[in-house]
Amino acid sequence: MKKNKEILWSNTDVKMHPQIKVVGQVYIGDFNKLENAEGQRSLTAQGLKGIGDSFNDYGICSCPIVVKRKNKYVVIDGWHRVYVAKKNNWHIICTIVESEYSINDLMIVLNTTQQNWSTEAYLNNGIVYHKNQDYVFLRELHEEIGVSLTALYHIFNYDSYKAKSKQAFELGIWKATTKPLGTRVLKYAEELHKYMPFSYKSRFLEGYVKCVSKKSYDHKHMMEQVKKFPNHIHDGDRPGQHAEMINKVYNHRCLEEKQTYLI
Repeated sequence: MKKNKEILWSNTDVKMHPQIKVVGQVYIGDFNKLENAEGQRSLTAQGLKGIGDSFNDYGICSCPIVVKRKNKYVVIDGWHRVYVAKKNNWHIICTIVESEYSINDLMIVLNTTQQNWSTEAYLNNGIVYHKNQDYVFLRELHEEIGVSLTALYHIFNYDSYKAKSKQAFELGIWKATTKPLGTRVLKYAEELHKYMPFSYKSRFLEGYVKCVSKKSYDHKHMMEQVKKFPNHIHDGDRPGQHAEMINKVYNHRCLEEKQTYLI
């Protein structure tokens, strides 16, 4: 069914994030009124063909989402749909939203399948759009010692719930609230590296920070113990297992003796 100069059917039922308000819809006949938000994924021939075939069969099943900026509308979700409609001279309807989020943050919040955001992309969002110096601090550490950003934002924000810390990081509002602890963890991990070559890996660090955060932790004692039992912690352990195995190394006088766990 060929559509030319017609509005493709659009589903106007949009479920939004609580902090995003739907304020209306706009009929788009002149595509010069639309502009693409920075950071959209690259267009691919295969992807565009799939969308074009779907449009021919079903129309637009969900409206592109836009934010009004002066006399134009910035597309924050649905750029591929807009591109195909424009190429085929099809008119469409877009959903207009308002939010306190920046345009880039809106893309992150609304993006579920369109683009797989990497940790580096969230880092760049925090630096470029939020001017967050804690993200600059993380980037410099990451580039200097090669520790993953996931491990870094966790150990430098250890007093927050992990899920909450992750959400804050993705929205560009993350803060380094446990810098002294994170600095100690990285320093100690460097000293352990000779005996545990995986001491900078995320799974190890996320377990190790649990031990270092305890007031009773004595790193001198830890180094003495790890020299005795260098093969007692394995690279394949999960984060929880790493914490448990670190405890075993820390507390062993010899492998047969009763243990007293650090945590």
